[in-house]
Parts: sequence; C-alpha cells; structure tokens
Amino acid sequence: MLRRLLILLVQFSRPLLLAICVALPAAAQQVANSAGYSVRGTVVSSVGGTAVPRAMVELNAQYATLTDGGGQFSFDHVPAGLYMVSVQKPGYLTIGIPQGGARHFHGFRGQELHSRTVRISGDTSDLRFALIPSGSIAGQVTLSDAEPPDGIRVFLYRRQFQNGRPLWVTAGVAMTRSDGTYRLGGLAPGSYTVNTEASVDRSAATGAGVLHRANRRVNVLPSNSGGEEAGPVWGYPPLYYPGVSDPNAAGVVTLAAGQQAEADFTLTRQQFFPVTIAVRGSEASMPAEFDLLDPGGRRTGLAARYQPAEQTAHVNVPSGSWIVDARGFGRTMTWGRSVLHVAHAPATAAITLEQIPRIPVTVHRDFTQSQTPPDPSNGGLALRLVSADPFSSSGGAGFMGARPASEGGGWQVNVTEPGRYWIDAVPFPPGYISSITSGGVDLTSNPLVIATGSAPAPIEVVLRDDSGEISGQLSGAGTSSESSGQAAQVAPTQVCAIPLFPTVVQMPVTMTAADGSFKFANLAPGSYRVAPCESPQTIDFHSADGLSAWTGKGQVVTVTAGGTAQVSLPASPAEEQP
Repeated sequence: MLRRLLILLVQFSRPLLLAICVALPAAAQQVANSAGYSVRGTVVSSVGGTAVPRAMVELNAQYATLTDGGGQFSFDHVPAGLYMVSVQKPGYLTIGIPQGGARHFHGFRGQELHSRTVRISGDTSDLRFALIPSGSIAGQVTLSDAEPPDGIRVFLYRRQFQNGRPLWVTAGVAMTRSDGTYRLGGLAPGSYTVNTEASVDRSAATGAGVLHRANRRVNVLPSNSGGEEAGPVWGYPPLYYPGVSDPNAAGVVTLAAGQQAEADFTLTRQQFFPVTIAVRGSEASMPAEFDLLDPGGRRTGLAARYQPAEQTAHVNVPSGSWIVDARGFGRTMTWGRSVLHVAHAPATAAITLEQIPRIPVTVHRDFTQSQTPPDPSNGGLALRLVSADPFSSSGGAGFMGARPASEGGGWQVNVTEPGRYWIDAVPFPPGYISSITSGGVDLTSNPLVIATGSAPAPIEVVLRDDSGEISGQLSGAGTSSESSGQAAQVAPTQVCAIPLFPTVVQMPVTMTAADGSFKFANLAPGSYRVAPCESPQTIDFHSADGLSAWTGKGQVVTVTAGGTAQVSLPASPAEEQP
C-alpha cells in the first residue's frame, strides 16, 4: 500500500517538476532582460579613422557618456528598444539630434543632421560612429582707404538641394574684427560662395549726421530733405569671391572634410549716387517695403526710405545694375520690381505695384480602385511653390488652400511675390499624381511662371489610385551583436527610392524593420533606383548629372500600376555624392 502511494505521488508530481524546470530559465531570462544589456562602441574620425576622445554619445537623450582616450564608449543596463543616437564634439559635425535640440548647434553652419538609430535587443559591442571634421572659411577684408576695416558683414551661402533641386541658402554671417579678419566655422563638406555686404563709409556726412556700419541697413535722411542728400555719399559695394564685382562671375569654394579655406577681399571706396523711385499704384497712407538686390538676387544690405506723401522711395547705390523689389500693404497685397541702371550720376526709376495673382488649382480624381467617394473638403494633395531662382530672397512661397466661397470655392495657391517656381507636392493616399500642368506646360519638368497684370492659367492636377509598391530586403552587413539564443537583427538603415522620371513629388524614403525588410507604398508607376542613403536632401534627382552619380548603386526596378516590385540589397550604405 505504501509503495503504491509513493508511485502515485511521483506520477502526479512529474508534470509539476517539469513545469518548474522549464519556468526557471524563462524567469531568469526575464530578469536578465529587465536588467538591460551592455552597449559598447567606438567613435572615430571620418578622415583617417583615428579615435576621437571625449566625444559625447547619447541614446534617446536618456543615456549619455564621453568616449575615453581610445574613442571607446559603453553603456550598461540599457533596456531593449530602438534608440536615436547623437554624437558630438567641438570641431566635428554633430550626428543626430543631441539633448536640448538646436541650442547645441550654435556655430554649426551648412550641415545636415544625419539621424542614427540603433536597435538594442542583446549585448552589443560593435557600434562604430564616424564624425566628420568641420571645415572653415576665413579671410581678410582690406579697405582701399585708411578707414578701419571692422564691422564689415561677410555672407556665406551653401549649395543644397530642396526636393532634388539645387539652390543656395544662407549658411552663415560673420563680422570683421578690428584688423579686418573674419572666420566662418563649423562647415560641412560641400560647395560655398562668399561675398561682402555693401556698407556706407563712416565719413559720409549727411544732414542726419554720420552713417555707421553697425546700422547700415537704413540710409537715414532728414525728414525735410525731400530725399536729397546734403553731400556726396561714399561707401563700399558688395564684392564676391574671389574678388569680383559681378555676382554672376562669383567663384565657388569647395570644402572637403576638415578643410580650412581662405577668401580675402579688398574693397574699393566708391561714390553712392541717389536714386529716386516713383512708386505707382500704392495707397498714399500705407507704407511700402523695399529690398535692394544685386543682379544675382542676393540682398545687398542697402535699404530705401519711403516717403508716403510723395509716394517716392530714395536709395543711394554705387554705379552698376541693381534690382529693387517693393511690396505694398493695404486692402490687398501688391508687388512690383524695377531694375536700376546707375552710371556715375543720380538716377530716377519707377515701380508699379500690382496685385499678386492667386493661382486656381483644379484636381481631377481618375480613381478606378477606391470605392470610397472623395471628400470635397479634401483637395487630395498638399501643394507648395519653391522658388526656381538660386538666390531667391523669398526662398519658398505659396501654399495650396481653399478658395473663399464668395469666389466660387475650390482651391488656389497664394504667393508672396511673382517669379519662377517649382511645384512641390504631396498626394494623399490612395492617390498619386499622374500629371500636373498649367496652360499646357508640364510642371514636372518646367517651372511655373507667375507675373502680375495677367490672370494665370490654373494648375491642373490629375490623381490616380492604381499605385504600385516596392517590397525589399536588406541583408548582409550591419547586423548588431545579440546575446546567445536570440536571432540577429539588421541595424535600422535609411533607404531611398530615387525616381528616374520627372516628378513634383518628394523622393520616397523609408527605414528598414528589425529583420531588414522595407516597403514603399503609394508609388506612381515608373522606374526607381532603390539604395541605402544617409542624406536624401543632398540628392539631385532632377538632372542627368545628379542621377549619373548613382549609376551602379543599389538596384533599379520598375513599378507597374497596381503591382509590387521586389528588391534585394546589401546592407552597406551607398556612397553619397555632394
């Protein structure tokens, strides 16, 4: 009897013992996961691969440490998850977005913030980040007379791409020191151009006193002067690297990583002649705003004084050709432009302020797949205009919005000034842009021209919903070290689908999942080059030269209407072209 009881006890307890044996390792694993993982890595210079000591490394702005003398860093007890990484050190371009955001970037000009992500699901020991040494442009400004060369403003522009199209953006401003030297630092590799701003001579006495460079943007005239100067005005016109007066002949400084370049200027003192501009079509009681530009479209730093009672503007400029833009503010917003030709004597000009036209937008939905009727309050896309002029003072202008019911409803684009504009559009799923035209002009490859004094042709957009997809897999390099018993995961990588056809839509960009897979949805039919990329904003995909830089990289696939293209890529990032 006793023997039988013992046998029964063993039989009933065996499943319990087995459950305990199975549960113990799982519980131990849960404890290990809750304790987190160790994260190890190295920070090196992108030039030469040398270690970078005392660099700040942050994970999600929650964990921070400094690298040691060998450029190595470590974190312990890091919970599993996806982390945004930032790495920074003075003298190098910052990776990612550090804690506190933009305030960490004071003094850094013309750099993109390349994002870095790391997926932690096990002990990781092979992280490696390469910091790019920052460059600089420095120089000496010399004046042709004995006046001290301090307080001269030097402007820096960098060539960038906005939605795949080139433009020059302000990358920094420096003020000369008492000895005329200046320095623009914290620069990323790329193409730059430099020029000095126009300045009025300190010794130029007027009825209002002595003009100083510290406040040179306004030429102050006495209120009873009627626009006439008490005496000749002298100053220094803008000068462009490498010391030319014609902005269209300006040179380009190409900086490599960590390069220190020089740009010296010798400014020649010249007489500035008064120009009287008759402002027509403005309301006498409303002020007007003026911008004086050089022939290339850069602001000169000179300003006009408007006299509402006379409806005239007065400005002093050196000999040469200049552009004056004017804006009027009243019941409607008006705009005008005049080109000034000054030949060593006072001159006159006129500007006619006209209402800035609103461009109607007509959206046609050629949908065959979607069964849901379109929402009339939804235009089906977001649309904006981006200046096609390299040094546009307006940058980007014009956004699509609803037209007032009093004007018939629908959609329209309002702009701040006439000019040449590229279309930048984002269609809302499930639609994609099949075509976009204005007056028969294809806007995927031609700019929209907006002028005052005439009714613009509407922007005609055709949307279709038989879009395609790209499904891909990134494999090979870029895996992170995992603890034993767990599947290796591919480090998150940014992938671009570079369109090989004219388009107004931004280049599709996505991130890989934990297993290295990625997907692009809602694509317009056509051919795409799919490749890992770090800085989509540096890719010129609207020109043959820009696309040729990517020849042989990634994989070219064709997306058909309603179809899915398959892509398989190695995980090593493609080399980008500046």
